[in-house]
Amino acid sequence: MKLLGSGSRFFVERVIVLELLVISVGILVFGWLYNKEDPLFLKSEYQIINLLVITLSLYYGFSGGLTFISILFLGYMLFYKPFPYVQFLQNLLFALISSEFRYIWKKKIDLATLEKNYAEQMADTYRKELFELKLEYDLLEQSMVTKAYSLRRIIEEFNVPSADTFMGLISSYFGVYSAELYKVEDGGLISIKSLGEGAEVDPKEELVEEAIELKKSFYIPPKLMLKKAMDSKLNLIALVIAETYSGKYLLAIKDMQFLNIDEEVLAYITILLEYFGDSIAFDVSHFTCWEECDKSFRLQAYRMLRLKDSFEIPSYVVVYEFPKEKKEEVKKLSNLVRGLDRICINQTEAYVLLPITPRLGVDRFLERVGRELNFLKVKEIRDVDSFCRS
Repeated sequence: MKLLGSGSRFFVERVIVLELLVISVGILVFGWLYNKEDPLFLKSEYQIINLLVITLSLYYGFSGGLTFISILFLGYMLFYKPFPYVQFLQNLLFALISSEFRYIWKKKIDLATLEKNYAEQMADTYRKELFELKLEYDLLEQSMVTKAYSLRRIIEEFNVPSADTFMGLISSYFGVYSAELYKVEDGGLISIKSLGEGAEVDPKEELVEEAIELKKSFYIPPKLMLKKAMDSKLNLIALVIAETYSGKYLLAIKDMQFLNIDEEVLAYITILLEYFGDSIAFDVSHFTCWEECDKSFRLQAYRMLRLKDSFEIPSYVVVYEFPKEKKEEVKKLSNLVRGLDRICINQTEAYVLLPITPRLGVDRFLERVGRELNFLKVKEIRDVDSFCRS
């Protein structure tokens, strides 16, 4: 790969030199035909060459500007006696200033791009965990008494990351009759699994393109359903988009129970679709991290390890020791953690995963646990990288 990268860079540099050579020769030929005594317009009222030096240095950078200055040096040697030192030094100064400006501005653009990617990654992470927080305290069950399901129970049944399992769950719990699951690849849609009559989607449709590009799910409210039914271009009830570690997925829903067409159900389905994609990436990666812990702990460790590798975002694992007779009391740890955190308890040790947490946040967590469960002894504190890769 390094050899390939070096070869590609060498080819690009050769192309730049060739372009500058063509531009320079073109200027010399034009200037010579226009005025043989002053082909580079040094004696004209306006220094056109300085403008060209600035333009080419801003576009090609220092190497391009220096290459153009070198060609100008040869032109000065050939066409001007005595050698125009003042004009040459002006050209060199403009090239250096323009190249420095381009370098600084490019660094700012690269930094802004990195910050944008980081912000998008963090937004996706927090968006996923927002609903898991509701899951931890079963707020959905308490606020939606009429619905005989909770997200916790659905995910517990989602023990096999397959399209068949996913389609079966949304059919059983949300009354989805006709739908189709797609994977977004290279701007196109690859059908993975259909339910009932399926749901054909045109990736070139404006609403579909917008949903994929913005990663934004949408549904058609029941009051507008009759009007939309007359539109043959998009014969769907909802589109669910999920960005996961194994790629981007789209679920097109054509028919489902009338009472379940709302944002709450759409959020449930989005979480399940993200869980489906992340689980596939997790299983394919053959990721191993404390196999005695449940899949939820290991999947969260996998997500945090990806964030650590990509953006250096810290996550820590606190290892506690406790007497065997205190095992039942250790379960109270679940009341002291956030929705993002995960706990794994064996016979004499408890592991607490603290995602997206600096070391100061870990110290505060230890103080809180120490006040409530003072029999727990901190054995070690490790970052998620060393915990899973040691």
